[in-house]
Amino acid sequence: MAFDIITEVLVVLAVAVLAGELFEQLGLPSVAGELLSGLVLGPTVLGIVASSPQTAAVSEIALFFVVLLIGFEMTTQTVRSRIVPSLAVTMTSFVLPFLVLTAGASVLLPFGFTANLLVALAIGVPSISIVSVLVMEFDLVKKETGQIILSSVTITDVVAFVVLAGASGTLGGTLSVVFLMALFLAAFAVVDWLLNSHPDAFRDVLERASGFTRREELSFALLIVGGLLVAVILQGIGVSYILGAFFAGLIIHDGLVGKSAFRRTADTLAKMNRAFFIPIFFGLAGVEADFPASQSGLLAPLGALLLASIVPATLATYAAARYIMKGREQGGPRRIAFILSGRGAVGIVIASVALNAGLIGRTAYSLVLIGTVVVSVVVPAMAGRARRAED
Repeated sequence: MAFDIITEVLVVLAVAVLAGELFEQLGLPSVAGELLSGLVLGPTVLGIVASSPQTAAVSEIALFFVVLLIGFEMTTQTVRSRIVPSLAVTMTSFVLPFLVLTAGASVLLPFGFTANLLVALAIGVPSISIVSVLVMEFDLVKKETGQIILSSVTITDVVAFVVLAGASGTLGGTLSVVFLMALFLAAFAVVDWLLNSHPDAFRDVLERASGFTRREELSFALLIVGGLLVAVILQGIGVSYILGAFFAGLIIHDGLVGKSAFRRTADTLAKMNRAFFIPIFFGLAGVEADFPASQSGLLAPLGALLLASIVPATLATYAAARYIMKGREQGGPRRIAFILSGRGAVGIVIASVALNAGLIGRTAYSLVLIGTVVVSVVVPAMAGRARRAED
């Protein structure tokens, strides 16, 4: 059995890395290539690799590190500094397409209310994985445009995980989750404020601990332990452990742990993710898909749902961003509109969690993967064309 899982991981990782690199060379996001490689290897096409409890366990471990890195790329300060404009574009880039998708899915898809809702959520949520890459490629991290985009997608992803948690429970259970989540967020805000009020003291504790143990990697180990601890707390609340990993990464930044320690930790985490966790997670996510030919009639409704949600959302986000920015940054509204149309990791995470929890079936999950692959290829291409037109 050990040989079987090692062989499967080897095959999926090798093909996912190659496919991701090919897509990168073509100017497309590697995540699309990695997902596509899993679709081809899995039962949807070739059937070389099959989903199993062992591959699911590997995928969940990889998922923890993928989401930890997503949170690590953000800071609470960025979210707070642009909260008002971010909320405005969140309404147009996420809430609007989510509502349109939910209404359309209830008419066009046959999976039932909860499954249709989760399919709409997974397809409709902008993903920080694609969005952050485009922000960096367009050199927007330090600009108002980039900060609005990153703040908005952070808010969106948190809300999406909370919706995921609530979708599987009763009304009373959902209200309980919302209440406990509000308490967690309040506690998180207090801890974040305390840490950022006394960053020197926190850095001193880390340095003393590292000096005592003579292990420079202690800060990295503490980050992982902290992420697992927060994940356990949120899982106890009734929210996916994935949100715990996100919050654990979100609270850490260079001003808190020191630029040198942060850079070392960030580089280590990024290399681990880029070399193994990201391609193996998305490759295995593609393997989970099982889209029978008998269900090919669902592809047309999927295309209609994508067009009916992405196009109006992009236009509405452009209008909102143009009003908010009032001409302060040339081309800013167009970039915000196109980049916030990016879908990717978070939608796949939501679909994977829903599948493992039995909330959606493999056909619904496969539709999410296909929709994500299409959007994650089309949106960067559109954003690139817009950029070249501005240049």
